[in-house]
Amino acid sequence: MKIIQRSVIAVTALLLAGTTVAQTTTTTTRTDEGASSYAVSRMTGEVVVVDGNDLLVKLPGGEYRWFSPSPDRQFIIDGQPKTINQLTPGTVLIATAVTKMTPVTVRTTTITNGTVLNVSGRTLSVRLENGERRSYTVPDSFRFNVDGKQITVSQLQKGMHVTATRIASEPESEISTLAVVTGKAPK
Repeated sequence: MKIIQRSVIAVTALLLAGTTVAQTTTTTTRTDEGASSYAVSRMTGEVVVVDGNDLLVKLPGGEYRWFSPSPDRQFIIDGQPKTINQLTPGTVLIATAVTKMTPVTVRTTTITNGTVLNVSGRTLSVRLENGERRSYTVPDSFRFNVDGKQITVSQLQKGMHVTATRIASEPESEISTLAVVTGKAPK
């Protein structure tokens, strides 16, 4: 699950990095958009080696796999909480993970301020407050704020100071996982 969480964080960082270059202000909000779905998975294995914070476990089918739980991770062995350094070879572990996936809509509001350099049809070039020059092609229905008035791209003129607000909505899924590890000590 760490791979999925890291992937979600990396994709989010890339999306945000790609959209913040030309903005003055960006605000992102998340809205729940439906019922959550759940997935339950179970993994069973026998402790072979405990080495510091690393745990070698033999899985069904003969596969061996290393795990590195945090030192404060609790395992419930024979009804008693144990830490990794209290586990012994031969202990049978059962990990149950419940993954919750919640669909959300991410709404990003971007406010861009700049001075109009050129307008040609629906394409306009502006100099942003940071000095960068950018070109945008906008739909006829898009409105710009110029001195408190809402105007269309066809009404823009060179030298006007404009503020544009864009709201983008993108569906995503928030993923959270709760894992419980129980087991039986060797007899």
